[in-house]
Amino acid sequence: MINKQCLHCKHWLAMSYHKENLKEQLVEIAWDICKAESWQCVNMRLVAEKAGVSTTAFYRHFKNKNDLKVELMRRGFQILFEGAQDSASNFSRYGAHYIRFGLDYPHIYDLMFGNTDLDISLYPDLEALSNASFSGIVEGLKSFMPEDSENDVMIKAYNVWASVHGIVGILRRSDWQESRTESLEWIENNLEAYLEMTTFR
Repeated sequence: MINKQCLHCKHWLAMSYHKENLKEQLVEIAWDICKAESWQCVNMRLVAEKAGVSTTAFYRHFKNKNDLKVELMRRGFQILFEGAQDSASNFSRYGAHYIRFGLDYPHIYDLMFGNTDLDISLYPDLEALSNASFSGIVEGLKSFMPEDSENDVMIKAYNVWASVHGIVGILRRSDWQESRTESLEWIENNLEAYLEMTTFR
Protein backbone atom coordinates (compact mmCIF):
# COMPACT_ATOMS: atom_id res chain seq x y z
CA MET A 1 0.00 0.00 0.00
CA ILE A 2 1.28 3.46 -0.89
CA ASN A 3 1.88 5.65 2.09
CA LYS A 4 -0.38 8.71 1.81
CA GLN A 5 2.11 10.78 3.79
CA CYS A 6 4.83 9.98 1.23
CA LEU A 7 2.50 11.01 -1.61
CA HIS A 8 1.78 14.25 0.20
CA CYS A 9 5.51 14.91 0.64
CA LYS A 10 6.19 14.23 -3.05
CA HIS A 11 3.34 16.54 -4.04
CA TRP A 12 4.66 19.29 -1.72
CA LEU A 13 8.19 18.94 -3.11
CA ALA A 14 6.90 19.05 -6.70
CA MET A 15 4.85 22.17 -5.97
CA SER A 16 7.80 23.80 -4.19
CA TYR A 17 10.10 23.06 -7.13
CA HIS A 18 7.50 24.37 -9.59
CA LYS A 19 7.14 27.62 -7.66
CA GLU A 20 10.89 28.18 -7.49
CA ASN A 21 11.28 27.19 -11.12
CA LEU A 22 8.53 29.63 -12.14
CA LYS A 23 10.23 32.46 -10.25
CA GLU A 24 13.49 31.77 -12.11
CA GLN A 25 11.56 31.64 -15.38
CA LEU A 26 9.92 35.01 -14.69
CA VAL A 27 13.30 36.56 -13.87
CA GLU A 28 14.82 35.09 -17.04
CA ILE A 29 12.04 36.51 -19.21
CA ALA A 30 12.31 39.94 -17.59
CA TRP A 31 16.11 39.81 -17.97
CA ASP A 32 15.83 39.08 -21.70
CA ILE A 33 13.40 41.97 -22.22
CA CYS A 34 15.50 44.40 -20.22
CA LYS A 35 18.74 43.32 -21.90
CA ALA A 36 17.31 43.67 -25.41
CA GLU A 37 15.16 46.78 -24.89
CA SER A 38 15.22 48.48 -21.47
CA TRP A 39 13.80 48.22 -17.98
CA GLN A 40 10.99 50.56 -19.03
CA CYS A 41 9.83 47.86 -21.46
CA VAL A 42 9.51 45.26 -18.69
CA ASN A 43 5.79 44.91 -18.03
CA MET A 44 4.57 42.47 -15.39
CA ARG A 45 1.60 41.42 -17.48
CA LEU A 46 3.85 40.81 -20.48
CA VAL A 47 6.31 38.79 -18.40
CA ALA A 48 3.49 36.65 -16.99
CA GLU A 49 2.02 36.19 -20.46
CA LYS A 50 5.36 35.02 -21.88
CA ALA A 51 5.67 32.57 -18.99
CA GLY A 52 2.17 31.25 -19.68
CA VAL A 53 0.82 32.18 -16.25
CA SER A 54 -1.57 34.75 -14.83
CA THR A 55 -0.52 38.03 -13.25
CA THR A 56 -1.84 36.55 -9.99
CA ALA A 57 0.82 33.85 -10.25
CA PHE A 58 3.41 36.56 -10.91
CA TYR A 59 2.46 38.40 -7.72
CA ARG A 60 2.91 35.23 -5.67
CA HIS A 61 6.64 35.61 -6.31
CA PHE A 62 7.05 39.40 -6.48
CA LYS A 63 5.21 41.91 -4.31
CA ASN A 64 5.73 44.63 -6.89
CA LYS A 65 7.86 45.60 -9.86
CA ASN A 66 10.69 46.78 -7.61
CA ASP A 67 11.14 43.22 -6.30
CA LEU A 68 11.63 42.07 -9.89
CA LYS A 69 14.01 44.97 -10.53
CA VAL A 70 16.11 43.87 -7.55
CA GLU A 71 16.41 40.34 -8.97
CA LEU A 72 17.69 41.70 -12.28
CA MET A 73 20.15 44.00 -10.54
CA ARG A 74 21.44 41.12 -8.41
CA ARG A 75 22.03 39.05 -11.51
CA GLY A 76 23.79 41.95 -13.19
CA PHE A 77 26.16 42.46 -10.25
CA GLN A 78 26.85 38.72 -10.11
CA ILE A 79 27.84 38.67 -13.79
CA LEU A 80 29.93 41.79 -13.29
CA PHE A 81 31.78 40.43 -10.25
CA GLU A 82 32.31 36.95 -11.66
CA GLY A 83 34.13 38.45 -14.60
CA ALA A 84 36.07 40.83 -12.38
CA GLN A 85 37.56 38.12 -10.15
CA ASP A 86 40.40 37.36 -12.57
CA SER A 87 41.11 41.08 -12.94
CA ALA A 88 41.16 42.02 -9.25
CA SER A 89 44.96 42.07 -9.07
CA ASN A 90 45.30 44.24 -12.18
CA PHE A 91 43.75 47.68 -11.75
CA SER A 92 43.50 48.65 -15.43
CA ARG A 93 42.08 45.24 -16.36
CA TYR A 94 39.55 45.61 -13.54
CA GLY A 95 38.38 48.98 -14.87
CA ALA A 96 38.35 47.72 -18.46
CA HIS A 97 36.07 44.87 -17.42
CA TYR A 98 33.58 47.37 -15.97
CA ILE A 99 33.59 49.38 -19.17
CA ARG A 100 33.07 46.29 -21.33
CA PHE A 101 30.18 45.25 -19.11
CA GLY A 102 28.55 48.64 -19.68
CA LEU A 103 28.97 48.25 -23.44
CA ASP A 104 27.83 44.62 -23.59
CA TYR A 105 24.85 45.03 -21.25
CA PRO A 106 23.82 48.67 -21.75
CA HIS A 107 20.27 48.44 -20.42
CA ILE A 108 21.22 46.21 -17.49
CA TYR A 109 24.06 48.61 -16.70
CA ASP A 110 21.60 51.54 -16.71
CA LEU A 111 19.35 49.63 -14.33
CA MET A 112 22.26 48.97 -11.95
CA PHE A 113 24.00 52.33 -12.04
CA GLY A 114 21.43 54.81 -13.35
CA ASN A 115 19.04 56.97 -11.38
CA THR A 116 16.37 54.83 -9.77
CA ASP A 117 13.42 55.27 -7.43
CA LEU A 118 14.45 52.09 -5.64
CA ASP A 119 15.23 52.41 -1.92
CA ILE A 120 18.26 50.13 -1.97
CA SER A 121 18.52 50.16 1.83
CA LEU A 122 15.48 47.84 1.88
CA TYR A 123 17.62 45.18 0.17
CA PRO A 124 20.85 44.90 2.23
CA ASP A 125 22.44 42.23 0.04
CA LEU A 126 21.93 44.35 -3.07
CA GLU A 127 23.25 47.42 -1.27
CA ALA A 128 26.37 45.43 -0.37
CA LEU A 129 26.84 44.37 -4.00
CA SER A 130 26.43 47.96 -5.16
CA ASN A 131 28.93 49.27 -2.60
CA ALA A 132 31.40 46.52 -3.52
CA SER A 133 31.58 47.76 -7.10
CA PHE A 134 33.10 51.02 -5.85
CA SER A 135 35.13 49.39 -3.08
CA GLY A 136 36.97 47.33 -5.68
CA ILE A 137 38.30 50.51 -7.24
CA VAL A 138 39.34 51.89 -3.85
CA GLU A 139 41.24 48.71 -2.97
CA GLY A 140 42.87 48.62 -6.39
CA LEU A 141 44.13 52.17 -6.00
CA LYS A 142 45.68 51.56 -2.58
CA SER A 143 48.44 49.42 -4.11
CA PHE A 144 49.34 52.30 -6.42
CA MET A 145 49.09 54.97 -3.73
CA PRO A 146 50.66 53.38 -0.63
CA GLU A 147 51.97 56.68 0.75
CA ASP A 148 48.80 58.69 0.16
CA SER A 149 46.19 59.45 2.78
CA GLU A 150 42.84 57.66 2.81
CA ASN A 151 41.18 60.90 1.75
CA ASP A 152 43.48 61.23 -1.28
CA VAL A 153 42.78 57.63 -2.28
CA MET A 154 39.03 58.23 -2.00
CA ILE A 155 39.23 61.40 -4.11
CA LYS A 156 41.17 59.51 -6.77
CA ALA A 157 38.64 56.65 -6.59
CA TYR A 158 35.76 59.05 -7.29
CA ASN A 159 37.74 60.45 -10.21
CA VAL A 160 38.32 56.98 -11.67
CA TRP A 161 34.69 56.00 -11.01
CA ALA A 162 33.48 59.06 -12.92
CA SER A 163 35.93 58.36 -15.74
CA VAL A 164 34.86 54.73 -16.10
CA HIS A 165 31.15 55.54 -16.17
CA GLY A 166 31.74 58.59 -18.32
CA ILE A 167 33.59 56.72 -21.05
CA VAL A 168 30.85 54.09 -21.12
CA GLY A 169 28.34 56.84 -21.89
CA ILE A 170 30.58 58.47 -24.51
CA LEU A 171 31.25 55.20 -26.34
CA ARG A 172 27.60 54.21 -26.30
CA ARG A 173 26.48 57.63 -27.50
CA SER A 174 28.97 57.56 -30.36
CA ASP A 175 27.46 54.26 -31.48
CA TRP A 176 23.90 55.54 -31.33
CA GLN A 177 24.79 58.72 -33.21
CA GLU A 178 27.15 56.88 -35.58
CA SER A 179 29.81 59.46 -34.75
CA ARG A 180 32.67 57.20 -33.69
CA THR A 181 35.99 59.00 -34.09
CA GLU A 182 39.39 57.38 -34.53
CA SER A 183 40.26 58.32 -30.95
CA LEU A 184 37.14 56.67 -29.52
CA GLU A 185 37.77 53.61 -31.67
CA TRP A 186 41.26 53.37 -30.18
CA ILE A 187 39.93 53.76 -26.64
CA GLU A 188 37.40 50.94 -27.01
CA ASN A 189 40.01 48.63 -28.52
CA ASN A 190 42.62 49.55 -25.88
CA LEU A 191 40.69 50.06 -22.67
CA GLU A 192 43.48 48.96 -20.34
CA ALA A 193 46.03 51.26 -22.01
CA TYR A 194 43.48 54.11 -21.90
CA LEU A 195 42.96 53.66 -18.16
CA GLU A 196 46.69 53.47 -17.47
CA MET A 197 47.19 56.64 -19.53
CA THR A 198 44.44 58.65 -17.85
CA THR A 199 44.53 57.38 -14.25
CA PHE A 200 48.10 57.96 -13.15
CA ARG A 201 49.38 60.69 -15.44
